[in-house]
Amino acid sequence: METPQITEERLAAYLRGELPAAEAAEIEAWYDASPVNRRTMGEVYRILCLNDRLRAAEEVDVEGSLRAVKRRMRPRRAPLRRLVWRSAAAAAVVLLALGLWLETRTLAERLERPVVVYTDLGERSQVELPDGTKVWLNSSSRIEYRTPLFSRERRVTMSGEAYFEVEHDAASPFIVSSGGLDIKVLGTKFNIRNDAARHRVTTVLLEGSVAAALSGSEEYAVRLRPAQMLLFDSETRSMQLRDCPAASNSIDWIEGHFRFEQTTFEQIVSELERYYNVEVRFMDDSLRGERFSGDFHLEDGIYHIMSVLQLTYKFHYKVNRDNIELYAN
Repeated sequence: METPQITEERLAAYLRGELPAAEAAEIEAWYDASPVNRRTMGEVYRILCLNDRLRAAEEVDVEGSLRAVKRRMRPRRAPLRRLVWRSAAAAAVVLLALGLWLETRTLAERLERPVVVYTDLGERSQVELPDGTKVWLNSSSRIEYRTPLFSRERRVTMSGEAYFEVEHDAASPFIVSSGGLDIKVLGTKFNIRNDAARHRVTTVLLEGSVAAALSGSEEYAVRLRPAQMLLFDSETRSMQLRDCPAASNSIDWIEGHFRFEQTTFEQIVSELERYYNVEVRFMDDSLRGERFSGDFHLEDGIYHIMSVLQLTYKFHYKVNRDNIELYAN
């Protein structure tokens, strides 16, 4: 543990609600200080729950319970006072059990509270999750991270685009769910993009190894090696595995780069709209399939990028208020 004064005994006392307010606040500050502390608290909580279950099982008097059942089967009258006392005792046991259950559930909900991070249009963000995994979020993206107390899994639900450097933990698989696809890893670097408008989830592996499965399935049928790309169609639920020699280009966005290599104009426009919050209209649909290459910076601005691209003489553009209109030459 990072702080020697925080022992397992004190953590157990905190979880049982036995510490005074000042010491409880100290434990909570320690819990929030690092991912290692949060994992330690979760382990102590699991051990306490298991011990309580074992203790409850050991305290059951099987023979005595059988004799009590047999006695209850014999019709006899008992004094009213004794019946009332027994009812009150039973009610007290029920209330105590209910109180412990509510306290345990409240604690579990607190420890299982998800970490949610999101970005708006034109924003990028970087965050470290409680388990030490580093995540970079692209524009208009969102992740939700959960660590269930009674599961070894680390699970992220995401939309948009994100790059992950997963902290290795052989005993705790890391699963990213997006658009009906589950990506399972133990420790690796990969980029995943959920293009909801095109019903496509693209995963590019840069380092390590990952496996893919349909969400809800236990069978991870497709495995990726470094410099491979997985294309998943969320409508047909089909997967295509391709080689991706320029895998590192998939994370150019982290440094604010736009790199297009024979990319369709429709895809380029979608990317620019996402960053600059400007509507771009195709006044001639034949332009959508035109392909362009180029390397730009986010700071260049959309009008500079359009001006450079139009030097190909394939199109020209007009600014109509806050919109850009594209015309074929």
